This record gives sequence, structure tokens and C-alpha cells, in this order.
Amino acid sequence: MNKKLNTVLFMIGGTILNILLMLALFVLFLFLGNKVLTPETASNIKMLVFLLIIGFSVVGSFFLYSRIVKFITKKWNLEEYMHPLFSGKRRQ
Repeated sequence: MNKKLNTVLFMIGGTILNILLMLALFVLFLFLGNKVLTPETASNIKMLVFLLIIGFSVVGSFFLYSRIVKFITKKWNLEEYMHPLFSGKRRQ
């Protein structure tokens, strides 16, 4: 396999991992939110908590994903097997 194919496969795998992390965090935060909120809680508060759950799951998944990618890249030295996504050349 060449470097470009390795990069494409890594990007596809990373996207799937990021979506799974986001889904797992969403379910976890939703479970915790249901434990905290009661049926008597106002609907405005419930909507705010739901929006915060969505926000925290998105931000948390990107944070965890970046940590995982940095760890994997260091551990197996993936930079030598992958094509750079952004070249350092500047156009004049």
C-alpha cells in the first residue's frame, strides 16, 4: 500500500472512530441528564440541558479523538507511512 492509500484509510477510520465517540458520549451524558432531571423540571431547563449534552458530546469527542490520534501517531510512528494532508509549499 502506498502513502496516499494509508492516509485515506486512516481518515476513514478516524471519522468512524469520531462518530462512535460522539455517540457514546451523547448516550452517557443523556443517561446522566435523565438521572439529574425530574419529570417536574421545566421544559426550558430540559431543552437547555439537552443542548448542553449535544455540545459536550461534540467537544468531548473531538478532544478524545485528538488525544487518541496523537498517541497512535507517536506509538507507531505513522508519519513515515502517511502522506501529508497539507503541504508546506506556499504559492507566490
